[in-house]
Formats: sequence, structure tokens, C-alpha cells
Amino acid sequence: MNWPIVYIRKYYKTLLILMQVGVFFTYCQPVKKANVSHVNTVQRDSLLIFYETGVLESIETFNIKAPRRWNMEYRIVKLAPEGSFAQPGDTVVWFDMQPLIERLLQAQKNLQKEKQGLAQTLEQNALDLENKIRTIEQLKMQFKIDSTRLANARFESKSTQEQFALELQKTKLQLQRSYKNLQAQKIINNTRERLQRIKIEQAQIELNRVLLIKQEMKLISDHAGIVIYPYFRSGGRRIKIKEGENVFPGQIVLKIANLERMKAVVQLNEVDRQLIKKGQKVVLTVDAYPDTVFSGFIKHIERVANRQNDDGTVKVYSVDVFLQAKANFRLKPGLSVRAGIVLDTLANAFRIPRWCLFQREGKTWVESEKVGKIPVKLLAQLDGFAFVQGALKQGMILKSKM
Repeated sequence: MNWPIVYIRKYYKTLLILMQVGVFFTYCQPVKKANVSHVNTVQRDSLLIFYETGVLESIETFNIKAPRRWNMEYRIVKLAPEGSFAQPGDTVVWFDMQPLIERLLQAQKNLQKEKQGLAQTLEQNALDLENKIRTIEQLKMQFKIDSTRLANARFESKSTQEQFALELQKTKLQLQRSYKNLQAQKIINNTRERLQRIKIEQAQIELNRVLLIKQEMKLISDHAGIVIYPYFRSGGRRIKIKEGENVFPGQIVLKIANLERMKAVVQLNEVDRQLIKKGQKVVLTVDAYPDTVFSGFIKHIERVANRQNDDGTVKVYSVDVFLQAKANFRLKPGLSVRAGIVLDTLANAFRIPRWCLFQREGKTWVESEKVGKIPVKLLAQLDGFAFVQGALKQGMILKSKM
């Protein structure tokens, strides 16, 4: 008999209780007191700074638009990579040229047809003119014959002379009418030639138009900067432009952002609006480059607040902070920033956690683990910190009220 299995079956409830007791004592050990020395420290800080978040944008952004003058849609087949750097003269957008090839071939065919028509018209005009001139030459010859016969009929009877005179007059009238017909034929020839040349001009204009459209099937940047894909509405959704999309005349296809002049667009809660004003200094850090601090100033504050959430309970003001840094190509539109708006500059001030500040009966003090009670003067409170003056030192560890 397998004795271990028998004992396990007999005492399994007891074993289960012992296991649960062991787990309980394992997870219920006394919790060590947290080390709060890294948060309850004194920091020398003379700047009263209010922090908000935002995103970087270019102050100068140049729009690349689909041609406006052609009444047609454009299908994007290729775009310059987003985030790439474009120089003046670089092609940044390529449209589908396949529908244009048929129009180009048809326009060339029409132009060739009208040119052939002009050649046929000139040939027909020359033939008609030649016939008119030949008729005149024949009538001139007949006029000489009739004149000679009339002159030789002076010894003929009067009736014969009258008959020859009548025939001469008849030839003369025909000759005059032929001259008029020749002039009329010249006018007709000129009109037919002019109409045909107008058709050629129209065909040439259409061909030039198609060739111009062909040239504009590639969009070229006139400025240097970084390529940004804009958003547009499609089916009620806000989506970014991409290859394969159809755009309309005048629609923005790309944006070229000038990286030499950048700004941060900060969303300021309406309750903090009274804290800031134009011209205030700002210190900024970019989330992607936390080791670098940039300086700037408030250039513009929107007059009207915008809704930040769907129910409209939170309203914010858009604030433009212009960076004072030189051209830094690490700074690109769309990067998240943390903007510290300098509200005031305090002399001989220290920044401490607000929970380390004691106040009672009009007195204000802090307590140090080594020195004990230290009187201080409260200058300001902001974002969970208190700014004070007193006999404090950098890095001093304070006691908390909690």
C-alpha cells in the first residue's frame, strides 16, 4: 500500500488549513516606513512657475494645395515622407497621371486632325481660285474674239452688227461678273482658312492646357522646412492625408513647417486665466528631450475659451508661446512640451512641499529632523508647493504634518 497517499487523503483538510495560515503570515508582514526624504527636501528656487502642457507648432507654415483652376479630382499616388526635410524646388506630391494620358493623346490627335484640315482647306482654296482665274482668262480671250469680229463686221448688215455687238456686251458682262466672283472667292478662301486656323488654335490651347495640367500633377515646395501631413474630414471622421486619397481643387495636401521659428501652443484652464498675461517669460522642456531647457515668452492669448471635453465642463484658452531659441532641428511640430510660465521672481526664496508647512495662531514654521522648529515667512503657494523665506538650507530634510 502507498502510505503517503493514504495519509494525504486522510488529513487533506488539515494540510489545506496549514497552507492558508502560511500564506497569510507571508503576505501580512509589517510594512516598512517609506523613505520620504527625497520628497520632503528644501530646494532653493526664486522662480514662481505655473506649469501647463502643450504641443510644438511652427510659426510659419506654408500650405501645398492641389491646383485650383482645373475642375477635376486629383488622386495622390505618392507623398514625401512625413517628417522629411524639403528644400525649395523639391517635389513633394505626385498625382495619378493615368486619366490625363488619354486626354493628352486625344488632344494631340485633334490638333493633328485640324492641321490636316488646314492643308485640305488651303488646297481647296487654291483649286477654287485657279478655276476662277481660268474662267476670267477664257472670257478675256472671248472678249478679244468678239471685239475683232465686231470690228470686221462693219461691212455686214446692220442686224449682223447688232448681233455681234450684243454678244460682245454679253461677254463683257460675264467678264465683269467673273472678276466679282474672283474677289468673292478670295473672301471665301480667307474665311475658310481663318476658321480652320481658329480650330487649330483651339486644339493647341486644349493641348497646352492638358500639358499644363500634366506639369501640375507634381507639386513642388517653394520653401524649406519639414513635411507635415494635414488632417481632413472623411465620412464624419478626422483622418490624416495619405497616398491613394482623392483631393479637390484648392485642397491642402501638405504643409511645410519652417523649423527656424517655432512656438508652443499651450491649453490654459479658464480658472488660471488671471495668472498670465502677454510678454511673460516661459521655460519649456520637450518630452522627447528632457535634458534641454528652452526659453520663450507669451505672444498671444485667445480671447474666447474653447471646450476641452464633450460636455463642455472644462474650458481652456489657447496660448501661443514663442520660443527664443535659434534654429534647432530637433524641435518638430507635434512634440509634447511642458511650459513653465514664470509668474514672479522671489528673492532669497526656498521651495518646500506644502505638507511640510506648519501654521498656527498667525505663526508659520517648518520642522527639521536635525535643527527642529524653524520660523519662515510664506511668500506664495502654487501646485502643491510653498515658497518661503527663512534660515533654511538647500537639501534640508523637513518633517511632514501628516
